[in-house]
Amino acid sequence: MSATLLAFVVRLLPASRRDWGRAMLAESAAIPPGRDRRSHALGCAAVVVCQPAVLRTLAYPLAAVAVLAGVLRWSAGIAYQPLRWGVVGVIALLLAVALAARALGPVAAGRTARAVRAGGCLLVAALTAAFAAAAGHHGPPDEQARTAVPIFAVLLTSYLIGFLALTAARTAVTGRALAAGVAAACAAAGVWLALQVAFPPLPTNVGGALFTIGCGVAATLHARGGALAALSVGVLAPLLVFGGVVLLSVYGPPRLIPDLVPAALSPADDLANSRIEIQDPYVAMLFLACLSALTLTAAAVTTRRPAATMAAC
Repeated sequence: MSATLLAFVVRLLPASRRDWGRAMLAESAAIPPGRDRRSHALGCAAVVVCQPAVLRTLAYPLAAVAVLAGVLRWSAGIAYQPLRWGVVGVIALLLAVALAARALGPVAAGRTARAVRAGGCLLVAALTAAFAAAAGHHGPPDEQARTAVPIFAVLLTSYLIGFLALTAARTAVTGRALAAGVAAACAAAGVWLALQVAFPPLPTNVGGALFTIGCGVAATLHARGGALAALSVGVLAPLLVFGGVVLLSVYGPPRLIPDLVPAALSPADDLANSRIEIQDPYVAMLFLACLSALTLTAAAVTTRRPAATMAAC
């Protein structure tokens, strides 16, 4: 059993340290069977597991298991079982995609790519948490299980794959272009949201948001950020706009909320329902981000640099 454990952890070592691991296996095999061999194998396994590269390899699946266990426990509060297992399935799918990120290539070297990948994953996690928290509270549960769950599964997965593809090591985008795209997306979303706060209420159409995002895309292309950086604006900016609208509609002062339910029984009901209704037009931002993410993924995969070029770098 101890020899099997040592053989397993040795396979977790990076290629550059694999010979060291094989030497441990050979040394352990040379010890006569018994307590001494078991102690040696377990000690070697402990040394291997403590290596930073192995810890990073193990951390992701262990964290995924912990998250999934937490989701299973939390989702017990969703009474309609098809909806509950649909939410669990979406989260399990996202965790599986994150764990399989190496199919798109490891993250590119440099702080910019790592920061964008981490920020993108956190943004998708926040959107997923918001989707899960809303499950069972907005509309009939059976309708949510049939319609909302599959739609959000596609949307959230497309965003995650887009961020992973954009920041992969062989993706043909420089760190500078990547930073320019993120800056343009944040600027476009920030300017639009600032204008809505300065000149309330929130508009009931997405025309202004689309114009501002288009300006961010154009600015990225003008700065010679490239098509991939421009597409990243099309993914990130709509998500930031949607997130900002949701936060403002829930926590913003009444002056930001247009009167969308004048037939409500009371002003308080009018405001509460209008806060919910104002979010509906901006669901279009989620679909725009999905389309951009799918295009970005296809472009990133088809234009990635050859492995020989990466090795030369």
